[in-house]
Amino acid sequence: MKIIGITGGIGSGKSTISDYFKKKGYPMHDSDAVVSEIYKKPNNSFLKLLHSCGLKNIIKNKKINKKIIANNFFVNKKIKNKIEKHIHKEVRLKREAFIKKNLNLKKNLIFLDIPLLLENNLENQFDIVLCIISTKANRVKRIMKNKKFSKEVLKKIFKNQTTDKERRLRSDIIITNNKSKKDFIFASEKALISILK
Repeated sequence: MKIIGITGGIGSGKSTISDYFKKKGYPMHDSDAVVSEIYKKPNNSFLKLLHSCGLKNIIKNKKINKKIIANNFFVNKKIKNKIEKHIHKEVRLKREAFIKKNLNLKKNLIFLDIPLLLENNLENQFDIVLCIISTKANRVKRIMKNKKFSKEVLKKIFKNQTTDKERRLRSDIIITNNKSKKDFIFASEKALISILK
């Protein structure tokens, strides 16, 4: 079984390529979806952690205000490290279960969408690292269209992510996503052919 890690900076097009491979019938593990689930349905250990970090005010009826947590996340390094440690452990366990399940099902090719794959030095866990690169201007445009983050939070996210130069050095396949969606899908198809060889 070939295990492919998909990565790239925020707004580069990871969700688009992941959806494309899923539609092709390949198993796909989405780290962001796991993180969203942690925030949407926090377990008691995560709630206790947030309380211990002094973030009691962000929890209401066991629901977490992600905008407040995002601001605290980048301002306080101690809080950031504690929350990241918990989340990374949860995501890792889900990732390992996904790989094990597909090994048992004898799948020949699986994909894992991991935004911080390189930042967390996970490249050695994959047969191929596929990285999507896009200009900062294009990425900002896509993110602001979805209105998920303020410009201030976005600046902090960019600062915490690795550079495109580093991505090029540490990835096996690079796809550039600066043109139309049609061009991007065509490049993704070429990458898939290369992976299947």
